[in-house]
Amino acid sequence: MTYPLGKLQFHNLWLLFGVFVILLMMALPVNAQLMAPGASSSSITLTWTSPGDDGANGTASQYDVRYSTSLIDDGNWSSATQADGEPTPQTSGNTETFEVVDLDPNTTYYFAVKAADEVPNWSLLSNVASATTDEETEAPAAIANLQVNDYTSTTATLAWTAPGDDSASGTATEYELRYATSLITDANWSSATLVSDVPAPQTAGSAETFTIEGLDPSTQFYFAIKTADEVPNWSGLSNVPSATTNPEEIAPSDIDDLLALISTASTISISWTAPGDDSTSGTAAQYQLRYSTSVITEANWNAATIVSGVPTPQVAGSNETFTVEDLDLSTTYYFAIKTADEVPNWSGLSNVINASTTGDETPPTAITDLQTESGG
Repeated sequence: MTYPLGKLQFHNLWLLFGVFVILLMMALPVNAQLMAPGASSSSITLTWTSPGDDGANGTASQYDVRYSTSLIDDGNWSSATQADGEPTPQTSGNTETFEVVDLDPNTTYYFAVKAADEVPNWSLLSNVASATTDEETEAPAAIANLQVNDYTSTTATLAWTAPGDDSASGTATEYELRYATSLITDANWSSATLVSDVPAPQTAGSAETFTIEGLDPSTQFYFAIKTADEVPNWSGLSNVPSATTNPEEIAPSDIDDLLALISTASTISISWTAPGDDSTSGTAAQYQLRYSTSVITEANWNAATIVSGVPTPQVAGSNETFTVEDLDLSTTYYFAIKTADEVPNWSGLSNVINASTTGDETPPTAITDLQTESGG
C-alpha cells in the first residue's frame, strides 16, 4: 500500500512516539506484589520483590514506602505517612523485607510503595497491602522504688521513677495510687483508698512526685501504685512503703466573744461561738472553762477554778451556752475558756469577762405555826 507523502510522514511519527513510550516504560522501575505478612502491636512487616532500574532489569536507587489508616491511591499518595528507614533496593528479582514501626495497636493500616532510579524516574503506585496491628499486650513495668519523701500531720509526699508504656520504654497512660492503714496487697488492692488527681505519667525514667492530702494525724499509712498503658494493660503492684503522719499541729482558734448573759445569787450564764478543730474549721474535742474572783491571765490560769460539766464542742461557728452554778452571792467572778483538739493542742486564752452574782434576795419563809400559851 502506498501513502501520499503527508500521510506517510504522520504515520512514521506515531510509530516513533509509540517506540519512545515503550522504551520509557521499560526504563522505569516495575513494582512487584506488595504483601504484609507479619504484625505486632506496634509494627507491620512488608515484603515485595525488588524491581529493576530499567523496567525489570538492573538495580533501582530508592524506595518510598508510605502508610495510612485509609486506602491509598494516586490522589492521596502525597498525604500518606512516609515510613522511616526504607531499605536500599537490591538487584531486580530479590525479596525485600521491611518493618514499619511506631504504629498504634489494634489499628488497620494500608501500605504502598514506589521505586525510583537514579534520575529519579519514579514507578507507578504498587498494589496496596493492608494489615491490622495486634492488641497491645505488654504492660508497663511494676514500680519498684516508691518512697515517702516527706510528711506532715495531714499529708504525705511520694516519689518514684516513671515506668514505660511497654515495660520500661515509652510513656504510660495513667497511674492508680492507693493508700490504707494496713499493708496493701493484690488481694486487698481494690479496698484501699483511691487517690484522685494523680498526674499523667511522664516518659520512662522521669522522676515523679505527688502529695496526698487529707490524711489523719498520728496514723501509719501504707502506699502503693499501679501503672497502665492505653489498652489498658495494668502493671503489677509496686513496692509498698509506709509512714506515720505527725501529730496534729494546728490548735483551735482563741475564743474572742465570751459573754455573760444572766446572773442569779448563785449562777452566771455565759455564751460563746464554737471555734474549730483546726483553727476555725472542723469540730474541737473539749473545752476548759475556769473562773476566779480576780482577773484571769495565762500566768494564773492553772490557779483558777475549773468548771465541771462543760459541754462537748459543737461544729465551728455554733452558738454555745453554759450556766456556772454554786457560786457565792454578791460576788464578782472572772471567766475565761480554752479549747483543745484531739491531740490535744490547746488554744490560747479567750477574752476574759466578769459578772457578779446578785445579793441574797430570798427572805426566810413565813412562820406558820405561831401560837400562844396561857399563863399559869
